[in-house]
Amino acid sequence: MRTAAIIHCLFLNGMSTVFSFGKDSPSVNCFQRATSRCTPLNSDRSSYDFREPSVDDALILLNEAKALRAQASALQKQLNEEKEEKLRREIAKVDSLIDALLFHGTTNFNNNEPISTSTSMQTTGEEKRSKQQLMNTEERVAELLIQKRLSYDQVNQMFDRICELANRPQSIDSCSPLLSLLLDAACKVDCLEREDNPNKRWNHRVERDLRRKLFALGYGIRIEDVEKKKNVRSITGEKDYY
Repeated sequence: MRTAAIIHCLFLNGMSTVFSFGKDSPSVNCFQRATSRCTPLNSDRSSYDFREPSVDDALILLNEAKALRAQASALQKQLNEEKEEKLRREIAKVDSLIDALLFHGTTNFNNNEPISTSTSMQTTGEEKRSKQQLMNTEERVAELLIQKRLSYDQVNQMFDRICELANRPQSIDSCSPLLSLLLDAACKVDCLEREDNPNKRWNHRVERDLRRKLFALGYGIRIEDVEKKKNVRSITGEKDYY
């Protein structure tokens, strides 16, 4: 009987309460304040005196809502910062891998300053020629691909990073010298017999898959987007209609 009266009280006061299991949660406090306005008139608690919510109650609820929104905003900001920091670390790791794999030195002959991947593909003239002289040979890159136990995913990350830093569309007919070097070296490793390749993480389809990806880029197509749509269609059963 008391439960039914409390529910009736809540509806008459126009309140919608969300219940949680936390002892001190705002929803429990809200429920307690709402039920406290139901005052029994006699000892058998068969009838109740319903009072309208006060301005103080409304201000308390408003302040609690503001506090929750501020807390949610702070958590979202922290999450975004953590994602950005993780992305920066991943990019730095890929840049370091490109420098170690494709270059046998990191010195600019013109000013003896260290060079990085982010600048090695954006130079012209004599400076560009001096930096290109530091590129590893195809055989050396293939050797490092095996020694460093690199996988397709790591080579694919380097591929994407080089395309990003090239600042121009990449295609089979016109691609960065670094991309060409990376793909030619990957082809050498692909051609090895599996038993002759100490790098068991290599799937021997790296060059083929990346050439296919480069071909699609020439037409403005991202293979990842196409494969993602294909996977969605395989799950949902959606078909293309022409």
